[in-house]
Amino acid sequence: MQKGADIGAVFERLSRAVAHIETVSKFSHDDHLGYITSCPTNLGTALRASVHIKLPKLSAKKGEFQAIANKFSVQIRGIHGEHSDSSDGIYDISNKRRLGRSETQLVQDMYDGVKAMIQREKELVIEEECTKCGSHLIYPDDLSKFPVFPPGTTSSVSRFNTFETWNNLKDKKDAHGVSYKLCIFSGCKNVDSGIGVYAGSHDSYKTFSPLMDKVIEDYHGHKPEDTHVSDMDASKLECPPLPEDEAAMIVSTRIRVGRNLDGYPLGPGVSKDQRDEIMQKVVEACNTFEGDLKGSFYPLEGMEKSTQEQLIADHFLFK
Repeated sequence: MQKGADIGAVFERLSRAVAHIETVSKFSHDDHLGYITSCPTNLGTALRASVHIKLPKLSAKKGEFQAIANKFSVQIRGIHGEHSDSSDGIYDISNKRRLGRSETQLVQDMYDGVKAMIQREKELVIEEECTKCGSHLIYPDDLSKFPVFPPGTTSSVSRFNTFETWNNLKDKKDAHGVSYKLCIFSGCKNVDSGIGVYAGSHDSYKTFSPLMDKVIEDYHGHKPEDTHVSDMDASKLECPPLPEDEAAMIVSTRIRVGRNLDGYPLGPGVSKDQRDEIMQKVVEACNTFEGDLKGSFYPLEGMEKSTQEQLIADHFLFK
């Protein structure tokens, strides 16, 4: 026994002591029952590894506390032994099994159980000092504390916005002044999102890389050190015209790409004036199209209702 949390050191010291005693006299041992004791419950190892640990929040949830103990085969006792009460929320956690497993395995049982209890205690502390995610959120600044998602949420932001990541990024903004809170707000408000993270500018991927890198690797399998190669040379495609009977089966074909002009923020961070500038530059470029690229541009703002309805009808007819 010693004060503190160095479980390995206590077990190592005990192991040396036991081995030293056996240099003088061997212990009573049986291949079937292990080390022999008068109490049948202690047969095998007669080992009890324990810590006294303070778990005020977890211990208040009796069912959850016991469920973790059962999962890791550990016992919960008061600090004065079996059937005793806790003192100041401090409990004695020890291995439950004795026979059929080695001493090392039983100490490991206790260690793993204690680690799980500590982790849950920390989570409960965080949950008390958090912002609950959901449709009630109105503004990014409503995320005043660590966002906690409802059970069953699987979005990227719910999985990768860890407490450590949140503390590191919550008050940061990218080069265009877009805040971290704005980038994750949609996913915190809409908990059924698949991703729930949106970059405010090119720089968001760098400034918020502790989150963005994980989202990108999880979705694309693209690691931070990987590079991407772009190639828009249509002559390299190997797709000759389909036979007439096969071509007749295809109703329509479309290929599209997403592009954002350099020097401007992205969707969450772009202003109305910047959107107008972007539209003006793109329209200027499109007005120089010739041949089969030439067409008409219809702005969303100011479009006549009849034109809008006709474009919608043409779109679904084309599909």
